[in-house]
Amino acid sequence: MQRYVQHEFLKVSHFTCAEWPHPLHNHNHFELIFIHQGSGFHCLSGMKYPYSSGAVFLLHPADYHSFEIGTATTFTFIKFTSAYITQVGHLPAEHHWNRHMDELLVCSRRQQLPVLKSSADADKIDSLLRLLVSEWQETANETSETIFFLVQSVMSIIRRNMHESAEAPVKQQEKITHILHYIHQHIYDTANIRQEHLAALFGFSGKHLGAFFKEQMQVSLRDYIQQYKLHIIENRLKYSSLSLKEISEELGFTDLSHFNKFFKSHHRMNPSAFREK
Repeated sequence: MQRYVQHEFLKVSHFTCAEWPHPLHNHNHFELIFIHQGSGFHCLSGMKYPYSSGAVFLLHPADYHSFEIGTATTFTFIKFTSAYITQVGHLPAEHHWNRHMDELLVCSRRQQLPVLKSSADADKIDSLLRLLVSEWQETANETSETIFFLVQSVMSIIRRNMHESAEAPVKQQEKITHILHYIHQHIYDTANIRQEHLAALFGFSGKHLGAFFKEQMQVSLRDYIQQYKLHIIENRLKYSSLSLKEISEELGFTDLSHFNKFFKSHHRMNPSAFREK
């Protein structure tokens, strides 16, 4: 099965198609999928669900899916990592919005298909997502405050349609989700994302964790962490006024020389040139 890896905090896509262009796949991020119009079936983690206008799906990284399109369908996909809420929204871990998101994600895992209870709520989400898509097409800024609050609004409407209690059982097939979430949360603390620490925390031997991660992600643990860290650096260079020294210290580099060498090994230019470009 193909696995799509996303290092960006957020991606938004809006499109219409009569034939689904992707193979059966899973991914390292969460996905909110909304159907503006059209009908067919969503093949989600071994089950087949009919969909029509107003359907909404929330997928975890452990889910795998594809679509069988009956009539031409207009989709909006909101793809976000677990770090989007805390690192882009700048909300502390104890903030109520984070607790609501945790509840929403767990409930969606348990009932698989979050069904909106009214056409009025579907219309509201339709309008909010069209506004969000318009903002994304203008800016493509994954750290946009406007986009963040629009995502919050959409999630709030979905959440009030879901009434199951939030219990978070840890299943073997969900371990990779928990590992990714931990990496995203602790990317700034080098000691916490070392392989030996992660192995002990999640009940693996060091060698077993490496093999498990590579099997699930089709990329080594080291490479995944480096790519994720690189993406944060790119965001800081593009969207913040932090100095190179501040960015270097934030990401745990020992000095600016190490920081520059790391960045240049991936971009063939130093961070200053990248920021200017």
